Amino acid sequence: MTAVTIDPSRSSLRRYHHANGAGSSSEAPYALVTGATGGMGEEWAYQLAEQGFNVIIQGRNRSKLESVRDTILERTSHARKVELLVCEATVFPNPTLTSTLTALLARPDIRLTIVINNLGVQSDGYPALDEISSEEMSGIILANTIFPAEVSRIALPHLKTHQPSLLVVITSLAAWVPTPYLSPYAGTKGFDVAFSKALYNEMRSEQQQVDVVCMAPGQVASNLYKGPITLMAPTSEDWVRSAIHSLRPGWLFTRPAPQITPYWPQYLGHLFQSLMPSIVGDSISISMVRAMRAEHLAKSK
Repeated sequence: MTAVTIDPSRSSLRRYHHANGAGSSSEAPYALVTGATGGMGEEWAYQLAEQGFNVIIQGRNRSKLESVRDTILERTSHARKVELLVCEATVFPNPTLTSTLTALLARPDIRLTIVINNLGVQSDGYPALDEISSEEMSGIILANTIFPAEVSRIALPHLKTHQPSLLVVITSLAAWVPTPYLSPYAGTKGFDVAFSKALYNEMRSEQQQVDVVCMAPGQVASNLYKGPITLMAPTSEDWVRSAIHSLRPGWLFTRPAPQITPYWPQYLGHLFQSLMPSIVGDSISISMVRAMRAEHLAKSK
């Protein structure tokens, strides 16, 4: 495997690769990625390391995190530091998350400038709401709402200290086109949209250089979507590359937009659907998800 590192001065993320608030530490800044043991989260961790950042990767399975860490170190041409944050996301209260992340960020060698709230949970196989258990529904809601909010709460003082900094919340296009058989998931993604926009306005009100961005993917080959790779359902590698590129400083604006659909085919598809009467868009959504549910049920027999 060829090792790669991008010159930070030419990176799309150069706004966040700096020494502000470094004190006596000469370490590169850190990026925290949740849900990093597979799919988009794993790819975020790889590509952030290639962009010159040390990374903190979160997951509940230590052995999987260690495997991702080893691959990051193999893929980057310069030594990167990789810290592990091992904790569950589907429980509340979550003292392991709170105490472990607080202690990790208190270390003088860790200068956090990026947080990627990537972790997401949904039911497998598109079940109806009354086909899932109370525990499964609670886990989806906790992982997709309380967990990113708590990560953001703990990280925010550090992002303020080391600004300009970036806090990304990964939502879903399902927040705008709520699909059948994903009602708890779609509802939580609506929370993520409102949460990130409110926090964005909070940072503006306080005149903080903490860039809060809500990113909306459609279907991406990952742990949540195991269908075929198509123009509208890219690989995690391609989607994350588009996401990082969308954060680059522009000619007129140095800060990214508060809400981005970074992968162009999905953006155009979402734009086209938003121009339809809602009854038409809903009918298309129902037809697509009904077909995927039927396919899953057929395979499970």
